[in-house]
Amino acid sequence: MTSSELSSPGVTPPTRRAATEQATTYLGPATVVRVERQDLHVTLDEADARPVVATAAFTFPYTPAAGDRLLVLGQALPSPQSASYFAVGVLSGSRPNVLAFEGDTSVQAVHGKLTLASDQAIELRAPRITVRTGLLRTLATNIIEKADHVRRWVRGTLAIRAGNSRRIVDGEDSTRCQNSTTLAKDTVKIDGDQLHLGH
Repeated sequence: MTSSELSSPGVTPPTRRAATEQATTYLGPATVVRVERQDLHVTLDEADARPVVATAAFTFPYTPAAGDRLLVLGQALPSPQSASYFAVGVLSGSRPNVLAFEGDTSVQAVHGKLTLASDQAIELRAPRITVRTGLLRTLATNIIEKADHVRRWVRGTLAIRAGNSRRIVDGEDSTRCQNSTTLAKDTVKIDGDQLHLGH
């Protein structure tokens, strides 16, 4: 090929054409082999199953682990040092997603409602939990409470309405009040070894 042919428009020099033909673009699944900070050693789903290093480029919280299946995008160039791959998606992960922040953190919904939803369960864990609100409403089919000690202060009226009420106290049951009234439509029954009335 003459020098005039090389300089003609639309003609690619042989060395440049060879490099272009060898470069391949990959977009597909890959399996994580090991994790080193932001570098993920993965095996592409190709015939030769060659391992490459992909940079984590996730836009969501995700902790990679060996055996996870990722979506990898990249281009293999003639020089192995020039290969560039990025992990951009998660096809299947083994670890739970963790959203962690250093220091005090606030989550707010300005001029709107904040909703936390799960189709399985929601857990709150902390040495101390404080709830401050003007109205606290609890709607549940069943409520189970377990505690070592419970103290409740009600400034106004404590009203309880139930279909049936049953209370079992292993030790002493003491009630102090200014006035006490017991109303029953049918029967009032008191059963005990001793019954003391008055002082």
